[in-house]
Amino acid sequence: MDVKEKRLSIFTNMAQQGAQIVAIPFHGQGHVFPCIELCKRLAARGLPITIIADSSVSATLCTVADQSSSSGLRITFIELELGDSAPHPDNHDHHGHHHMEQQQQKAMEEILQKKLSTPPLCIIGDVMMGWLPELCKKLGIPRVSFITSGACSLAFEYAIWKHRSSFDQLQHDDKQPPFLVPGFPTSMSVTPSDLQHIAPPFPPGGGGPPPPPGRGHPPPPAGGPQGSTPKSPRGRTPPPRPPPPGSNSDSPPWMNGIKDCVGFLVNTCEELESPFIEYIGKEIEMPIWAAGPFLPASSFSDQSTVTHDSAIRSKKSSIDEDQCLEWLNSKAPASVLFVCFGSEVGPSVEETRELALGLEAAQKPFIWVLQDHYHDHTPPPDHDHPPFDDQPRNEGEGAEDMLPEGFEDRIEGVGLIIRGWAPQLLILSHPSTGGFLSHCGWNSTVESIGHGVPILAWPIRGDQHYNAKLLVKDLQIAALIDKPAQDGLVSRKEISDGVKLLMESEHGAQLRERAASLKLKFRSTCFLSSQAVLNTFLDHLLPKQSL
Repeated sequence: MDVKEKRLSIFTNMAQQGAQIVAIPFHGQGHVFPCIELCKRLAARGLPITIIADSSVSATLCTVADQSSSSGLRITFIELELGDSAPHPDNHDHHGHHHMEQQQQKAMEEILQKKLSTPPLCIIGDVMMGWLPELCKKLGIPRVSFITSGACSLAFEYAIWKHRSSFDQLQHDDKQPPFLVPGFPTSMSVTPSDLQHIAPPFPPGGGGPPPPPGRGHPPPPAGGPQGSTPKSPRGRTPPPRPPPPGSNSDSPPWMNGIKDCVGFLVNTCEELESPFIEYIGKEIEMPIWAAGPFLPASSFSDQSTVTHDSAIRSKKSSIDEDQCLEWLNSKAPASVLFVCFGSEVGPSVEETRELALGLEAAQKPFIWVLQDHYHDHTPPPDHDHPPFDDQPRNEGEGAEDMLPEGFEDRIEGVGLIIRGWAPQLLILSHPSTGGFLSHCGWNSTVESIGHGVPILAWPIRGDQHYNAKLLVKDLQIAALIDKPAQDGLVSRKEISDGVKLLMESEHGAQLRERAASLKLKFRSTCFLSSQAVLNTFLDHLLPKQSL
């Protein structure tokens, strides 16, 4: 019996005795989708998985549980019932936030003690679940932290904190040479512009540390009295955010989420971010398992077929997939630019109009996914609980008002506008798609890499800036939108120039070649290496000498 068969036999026997792993995702598609794929891979190894989450994601997770059961995977979903008295997620005051966390912890404790036949082998909890470490410690359950972003952004945040005295000088003197962090590739030296995209590790006047990677929020205030409303970049005013319980402003914020855990899983792989995985492992000195990226299996297939989102994800697209496919089929190979900023962040209203005119001026076929809920001058309704796809809302309502008059008539046949939710995997996997104008959220980044599509990077906040730097400087499969240094607003000319650079220049052709080459490497080696890392993680959970 080889190791794989022995491992499966051990987990099967353990499952018969009631052993299981519990997974607790955070809200938001960027957190839930990777968690789902992780759970599928774990269940495929013979261990039952129980996902526990509240009603905001219940429809998606119920669908996953049903589909898994029909395919022989033992994944169940238990809804975290918070009751009618739970504070509304839009409540930003400290008391409401703390009260909600207390309710979540109490409800979770009841499930773990009363609804599970035996204590789980471990709890895999999203790094954003600030109340979970205390509960796991109380119940004596091993906890594994799950980080859904990549390793590069984690390494940058840690390095900027560790070398803060050097970076203070760099930030205030733009004549200083870039700082090369020991262990970083030379192409990833830290520049003054990199320091503009991270909130101060020690915000004077309180307010807690900056949000962890992947949240994409504006930085907290750099000072001022409690309750003040300083302007964030691009004129937006963030609501006051309570400091997370147990947070430690003397370290990068994501490190609060790995405190007291037995190790942490990261949504990346060695083939994409080896130097940064190694850097974090050496600095943190605890097990780190880079077992991702946690994408659908089709992203690793060597078959050149179009992926249908409807076959993988429960969220229904705002456009009929056949209609989208027909439109793409009418375009030449690698001629279409896909424009999408995700579900939580995007350009301002003014920049949206400039984007429309820039796309029109570039005269390249495009598909533009147009959202409206992030175009206000304030952030989305709730930063701690961004809207997930299970939440009903009038997608695209009012989006017409953001477009220049007559724009849609002028681009008919050249551009396709999708209001709301788009079949992103279908679009990226189609041979007509030749570029992706993206905010560089980590999920979109790895989906684009997996389909060999080069990126025109327009990062907006949070870890997106470090993801963009990774794509442009290290992996070299992206170009960066040129942003003015003074007001930071991107104009139609900069957009048009960026589109032409990616879609028709020699440099763009080179980016496309490198993206295609990375796709082959990604599909041939990344999945296998990630599977090996996941096995190492599971071996860590087994009793010693089991294998």
